[in-house]
Amino acid sequence: MNACTVVGCDKPSRSNAPSMCPMHYHRWYRHGSTDRVSSASGLTASHGRRYRYISAAGHPLAGKSGRVYEHRKVLYDTIGPGQHPCHWCSATVEWLPKGQPGALVVDHVNGYGDDNRPENLVPTCYSCNTTRALQARSKVLRQAGWWSHNDTIASLKQGGRRAPIAS
Repeated sequence: MNACTVVGCDKPSRSNAPSMCPMHYHRWYRHGSTDRVSSASGLTASHGRRYRYISAAGHPLAGKSGRVYEHRKVLYDTIGPGQHPCHWCSATVEWLPKGQPGALVVDHVNGYGDDNRPENLVPTCYSCNTTRALQARSKVLRQAGWWSHNDTIASLKQGGRRAPIAS
């Protein structure tokens, strides 16, 4: 097996052909760069905005520390406990612990993670929330001119030929 083609990495490549190790390949695939963090490539769909924790001891969604993500508290206080339809596909979701089937995920409609106005927050299922995030990320990469030659869809449209991986 060959070594990773990224300078300074001696991990085995993903295949027998000269290529990157799985770690560098996935960084390249997700962010258009093999650098450690996506911000190093300058390509991001998060607009540099982050979720905020707030203190809300006694709130039904608060953890042992009494803290809760602000967007989760705002939506819970707006729509209440119980079951709700996913905003995008109408599947039934409810306030369950993260990762459980049917758990409600809070989606920021405009994509800004620190815009926690009630009108910007909707209940979604995990699948719809993840799909929207992936679509936003692929849009950013396409606009940067990166995915137009390197994504799987472009590859299929070109008869399965993929652009070479730049290291």
